[in-house]
Amino acid sequence: MAFYSNEIIQQLKAHADIAMVIENFVPLKRSGNGRYLGVCPFHDDRSPSMNVNPSLGIYKCFACGAGGDVFKFVQEHEKMDFKGAVEWVANFTGFALPQLGAPEDSEKTEERAMVRRLNELACEWFEQQLALSPKALQYLSSRHITDETRKLFHIGYAPDGREGFIGYAVKNGFSPLDCVKAGLAVQKENGGISDKFRDRLMIAIQNLSGVIVAFGGRDLSENKDFKRAKYMNSPESALYHKSDILYGLHQSRQSIAKERSVIIVEGYFDMISLFQGGVTNVVAASGTALTETHASILARYAEKAYLVFDGDEAGRTATYRSLQIVLPKGIAPRIFALSRPDGTKIDPDNFVNERGADAFREALKGSEDWLSYLMRLSDMQSPEERAKLVNFTKSLVKSIPDHELRNQYVKLISERFNTDRSLAQVKPLKPQKSFEERRAHSNAPTANNATDEVIPQLEQETSLNWASLPPMEIRFANLVLRNPTLMNRALEYFDMDWAASGIRMFESPVIEEFVNSAIALYAETGAMSPQMLYDNVSPTLRLFLEGLPEEQWKTPQEIIEFYQTLTEFSKKLCDRQKHSIPLTSNEAVEVRMQMSKFTQGMQKLNALFNAEKITIDAFADQVVRSKAQLIHFQSVIQGATPIQEAVAMPTPSAASAPKPVAEPAPAPSEAPAPSAMHVQNVMQAPIAQPVTSAPQQAPDEYVDEQMPNDEPPEGFEPPPPEDDEEYSYGNDDFNEESNDFEYQ
Repeated sequence: MAFYSNEIIQQLKAHADIAMVIENFVPLKRSGNGRYLGVCPFHDDRSPSMNVNPSLGIYKCFACGAGGDVFKFVQEHEKMDFKGAVEWVANFTGFALPQLGAPEDSEKTEERAMVRRLNELACEWFEQQLALSPKALQYLSSRHITDETRKLFHIGYAPDGREGFIGYAVKNGFSPLDCVKAGLAVQKENGGISDKFRDRLMIAIQNLSGVIVAFGGRDLSENKDFKRAKYMNSPESALYHKSDILYGLHQSRQSIAKERSVIIVEGYFDMISLFQGGVTNVVAASGTALTETHASILARYAEKAYLVFDGDEAGRTATYRSLQIVLPKGIAPRIFALSRPDGTKIDPDNFVNERGADAFREALKGSEDWLSYLMRLSDMQSPEERAKLVNFTKSLVKSIPDHELRNQYVKLISERFNTDRSLAQVKPLKPQKSFEERRAHSNAPTANNATDEVIPQLEQETSLNWASLPPMEIRFANLVLRNPTLMNRALEYFDMDWAASGIRMFESPVIEEFVNSAIALYAETGAMSPQMLYDNVSPTLRLFLEGLPEEQWKTPQEIIEFYQTLTEFSKKLCDRQKHSIPLTSNEAVEVRMQMSKFTQGMQKLNALFNAEKITIDAFADQVVRSKAQLIHFQSVIQGATPIQEAVAMPTPSAASAPKPVAEPAPAPSEAPAPSAMHVQNVMQAPIAQPVTSAPQQAPDEYVDEQMPNDEPPEGFEPPPPEDDEEYSYGNDDFNEESNDFEYQ
């Protein structure tokens, strides 16, 4: 039987607002953490027991255990099979499903997959070309865009050549016509094909799941004789429908859900500069006016929208249009215009670069409510214009589905305009279909659901003992989940060498599974989607994701906390490794002394950074390099490296191992240190579980150990004490006198 592809199902799930769907069956009340509560319809619920989480796209009843995604809810509530639920949700949310069984269906599916692969290839090529273009790099520098921001938003450069990308695509197995279908090339009337984007700064456009669906190109040409469009966007394709995409929402939706508000700007760089400056609840409606689909998506996360458009005629038209779009979705709009101290208008990009993010937030407090904005721009002295404004505002209000909110606005309009509170003669600007009409249209009987009653089935009961999870590990997991920008850093640390070693960094198997799953998903898709992660993990990990608190970090605090937490985990891991080596020989004692020295080095490294004696980049680099020693210790534990060989390894030369960063040991004689292993950054594979016996549990709080506390066997001669040579982690020299890193 023909059925919709998994790609279509995932697109529909990302498109649908589960809270909006469920609210048509059960009244929901928004809770303080961005979620919703309602009475569960699947048991005799006397008080709200059902929790709806739009961010993860799930519902869960904590009384009877019913739960699942948006399709599961419709299946169980409406007694439908899965196919009927998919079609019901698509119809309700206005999502166009492909026609099942149509001859072109498989071709369209293949074309979408091809366009996706080609976009990923183009993004890779554009980023490579950026590094080769001083002009493009200088332009980014002039706009104060950092390297980290450039990588986060996949900014690249398309050189000024007719077939630069086409040639690259052909070498990688695509045809020129494939490039045309993807919107990356244009075909002329004579049949010739050339690159669409030439001499342009390229900005990748991602959908909600992080998939690159299109590009925006900013003109960098210096030819004044031929005027080109300043910005050029990809045309619509099998993968890209501009009315469905808000630029930057993939990066900002967690912050929007946290703040319960969204800032809507016009341009790419308005959004990018604000995000880089720390104002992260921002999206851009670049290349298109705000649409109903945009507003429906934003309504999942935000209660308030700040409209930041230009003050010219085009900006006012966009603002009027946006009011008609967001108000019916239950979003309270506020209008906001920026200016310099001398009164001249300024866009958000320049404002945040000139005055900073804090000044932007302060200016945001002066935004107008939508009624005040309309009154300010209208001729309030003319009865005709006044009546026109009253009718317009009442039409807007009648489009609001929330009855009480509608009443409050009517009362406000009555007070401000001295008019009656009736909406009886007013027509809404966008007539809304009733729920009954939508339901009747969606519930066309099918062969599978016409007669048989489907009884909701509860999944096997799963529990999670939160008290057994170390608080530091819970916070680290939340840090990674709420800050997708850390995923590249996580991939760098938990790489293939780490996976092959069999090390378990975390004491909790739940946290270990979370980190492994998140990294594997990111390595495969290039995106960190909470919904997709939730769909592909165990029931226990789903409970864990549901229970993580909403939290927000201000850049660069998330980066600092990421690496400082890794140093603490490294010390705890080394302590567990150390206690798994029995004291049966001189060599075993020596290895354990080396492990103690490693923990001292990590502590010293952290202290140097806290004292601001090394930069965050140097700190991060040393933390990543230090994992080579943990891998080496693990090989000793597993028997891959004999203890005698580990002790006999020569000390790295000055060319390959820097001066150390750990505290010197007090004794003068020299003892060999384990060699540093070169770690290359490769893509992460799922981390293998260790095959050794379970190590002893680490203590609740780490206690620094100068020497092993275990007593050696009777008659055992300990090795001579170590001299003052400290520990090193990589190819950076450390100068004890200056406390600086010297890069060779």
